[in-house]
Amino acid sequence: MRSRSTDLLLLLLVVGGGCRPPWSGKVPAGPVAVLKAADARLAEMAFTNVMSWPGARLYDYMDGAAETYFARNFRDLGTAETSWRKTDARIELYLLKTPADAKGLFDDQNDGKGKQLPAGAGSAAWDAKELEGIFHRGPYFCRVIIYGNSAAARQLLDALSAAIDQKVPRQAQNE
Repeated sequence: MRSRSTDLLLLLLVVGGGCRPPWSGKVPAGPVAVLKAADARLAEMAFTNVMSWPGARLYDYMDGAAETYFARNFRDLGTAETSWRKTDARIELYLLKTPADAKGLFDDQNDGKGKQLPAGAGSAAWDAKELEGIFHRGPYFCRVIIYGNSAAARQLLDALSAAIDQKVPRQAQNE
């Protein structure tokens, strides 16, 4: 039989230590919150047109292609645009139901021929007229499109991916 002091100590450890009890069922921070935290970390640029596309609103963003995301238990999408050294970028950060859903979406879109990014539990980036990178971490899947292909564009892809990945809530990273 546990004493009251033991119960109080356990409660203080959970609350005071920043731990999340496994029964809490708390939903991780949404994609827009992650994007805003990443934006605050990037001193030389600012995100614009930050928007949320929850649930069925995804159809307003991408119409028919939304089915691919709903098949992987889509919850919410955060989008943003930015520019650095005359190179524009678009960011799409998807929140799915589980880390397995995010990894599955990554696997669906990864042809195995991309280079690794400094982000995610898994990542890939492709060189073409425009650069594109994808990665997943916890229940998040991220797609970064860079409108250009130069040394600055590659730096931008790496910087954006790393900043976003670092702001994915740690409790959401159970992979």
